[in-house]
Amino acid sequence: MRRLTVWCLVALTALAGCGVPEQTAPEPLAVEAPEPAPATEPTVDDGAVRLWFVRGRQLEAVSRPVGPADVHATLDLLAAGLTPDEVAAGLRTALAPQTLRHTGPTPDDPVVTLAVTREFTGLVGANQQLAVAQIVWTVTEFPGVEEVRFSVDGRPLEVPTDDGLTDQPVDRDDYGSVAPR
Repeated sequence: MRRLTVWCLVALTALAGCGVPEQTAPEPLAVEAPEPAPATEPTVDDGAVRLWFVRGRQLEAVSRPVGPADVHATLDLLAAGLTPDEVAAGLRTALAPQTLRHTGPTPDDPVVTLAVTREFTGLVGANQQLAVAQIVWTVTEFPGVEEVRFSVDGRPLEVPTDDGLTDQPVDRDDYGSVAPR
């Protein structure tokens, strides 16, 4: 047993001498930063988004906190409607509560395609134009989103613009008549 103890002490002493020598000056290390992963959808940095609601016949922006601040979460907030304070302030929405599903944009295509429900197609006249404008103005707040295309059951949906009906992607310029003043 004594021999084992001696061998252990000798081994520990030998190992203690096998260390990294002390440097007199720091040496910089070359470490490459990893490439950032591409975002799957655009986000807003400050954790707040602008939602567009209606006052009279014009759009008006409301800022809301959200995390993550991306198109999906923002559409959920818009579809959920107004807070009691916003209603008390005289705002309204032309959108009925519903789930709004989207695809896009991509780096090659700055269009968000929004799949709406049959209930959305039941909106008529000025309310349908205001509902479309609310969505378009809200979604195009995000960098990289230029236009919105609407679809129902996988087919393009004609939506009203200031110039009539279209099944093509629309942008803010298509809703100048309801734009904020």
